[in-house]
Amino acid sequence: MDMPVNNIIWNMTRKCNFRCEYCYFPHDNTPVTETLPVSRITDFLDATGEQWVVGLTGGEPFIYPGMVDICAELTKNHFIGVDTNLSVSSKVRDFAERIDPARVQDLYVALHIEERERIKGTDAFIKNARLLLDKGFKVIVNYVIHPTLEARFHTDKEFFADHGITLTPRPFKGEFEGRRYPEAYGDRARAIFADHPEQGKKIAFNFQGVPCSAGKTLLRMEPDGTVMRCPGDKTKLGNVMDNVRLLDGTEPCNVKRCPCRGVDHISLTSLQKALVEGVQFAVVGDNDKASESLNRADELSPEHPCAQNNLGVLALRRGDRAEAVRRFETALAARPDHPLYADNLHNTQDGMHFDAGICLDVNHRHAK
Repeated sequence: MDMPVNNIIWNMTRKCNFRCEYCYFPHDNTPVTETLPVSRITDFLDATGEQWVVGLTGGEPFIYPGMVDICAELTKNHFIGVDTNLSVSSKVRDFAERIDPARVQDLYVALHIEERERIKGTDAFIKNARLLLDKGFKVIVNYVIHPTLEARFHTDKEFFADHGITLTPRPFKGEFEGRRYPEAYGDRARAIFADHPEQGKKIAFNFQGVPCSAGKTLLRMEPDGTVMRCPGDKTKLGNVMDNVRLLDGTEPCNVKRCPCRGVDHISLTSLQKALVEGVQFAVVGDNDKASESLNRADELSPEHPCAQNNLGVLALRRGDRAEAVRRFETALAARPDHPLYADNLHNTQDGMHFDAGICLDVNHRHAK
């Protein structure tokens, strides 16, 4: 059965029973007290006349009171996806027995291996994952390639493969010891992500000004029931406890960072699609395909600064500093206000060894 195109991401709680070092949420394992009646959510969704995929995320959704009952109600008329660490075994077993796998888009499972080992939960994790897989659920086990874990990823990958569990590498995004990721993976990215090129989509693009159907086909819901246009645009559309008014169609994206699923709802031109694909291939180290996409963008819009910058990054990866300088100069001439282009140019001219930044501004051509 095809999944609906409509997505609502329900941030059920900020609380989590893990305390991963690289997590951007503060660790809080106290009981969840802020809850919503699922009937208000289903009433809202049913009233739209559309089927929805409800993304249940957090924090950790399985510590939410009545989680499996909520899933059962939502999947009567709609579908769900779950982001989870799969650590609450009793609820995982209940979920596996009561929920129809055909109504679940996927379970996006975070391994967090060091935290898993700290709580001595590896065996339980394998048992829970295998239970869900054997029941027919689509289980995606992601492994954040944090710089401190990169050296052990392939060993862990083989270990879990021996138990019938495939690990999906996920790029770390942020800074570590003064280096910018995912750019700092460099040539190693190809070996890490070779079997998972789709991970290049896990990037927060700047789609500001690009038409997007968020607010109509993509929504974000907070723990108190407040519905916002999307995870990036916090424009409030109402509250499921009162009234929610969705947008009528596409409207320009209002924010400079698209953190989640926007690429599935944005309306891209041929140029913008080429720019996006170029970044996605560059992130996973497929420099040939990245170059092909970015050169296509360059043909569609010569001297587009984002394309020029990213072609400069690829030139650096090939060791061609002269070509990189030329590309960065062209990007900076079009956008002299852009610090990324300036940093890339100056560091390249100075002969520094550095992690050249990838441009994510797919709609920006010239300085205002």
